[in-house]
Amino acid sequence: MTSTLKLAFAFVALATLIAWGASQTHGLIELADESRGAYAAKQAKSGGDVLLRRAANGHFYAEADVNGTSVRMLADTGASLVVLGEDDAESVGLNPDSLDYVHSVQTANGPTEAAVVTLDELRVGGIVRNDVRALVTRGLSGSLLGMSFFNTLSQVSMESDELILKD
Repeated sequence: MTSTLKLAFAFVALATLIAWGASQTHGLIELADESRGAYAAKQAKSGGDVLLRRAANGHFYAEADVNGTSVRMLADTGASLVVLGEDDAESVGLNPDSLDYVHSVQTANGPTEAAVVTLDELRVGGIVRNDVRALVTRGLSGSLLGMSFFNTLSQVSMESDELILKD
């Protein structure tokens, strides 16, 4: 990994962590209504590239397709794995009540319990990954697109208000 790419990852992770931590008042993550509306991040496909535009709240979001269901995810290079909240996990066909929450994880808002799952398919724009390792976390009111997805890409870069994902 080039030093420029490492620096870009570090910058995105730090900016996301600072903005995310500052914006949270309760729960692991609370997606602002404004980011879901007119100011929502947009995705554009260009071959194997996916472009995520910065939302009005400063974050990058992806409209991902998880096991055939659309899930809005915060792009979070500080998350080791893709993380689903219980509601999103249920919507993609997982039963959160039947999962084994035996893993303690540290989040920006403190420790919580998580269950490891494997997602059959995760699609962001034209980028498709199968058998993606993920977590389902109790109390999460949104979902995170983490490093178990980003590590499979050939390049992730940020230019101005765009996060560019290359397959």
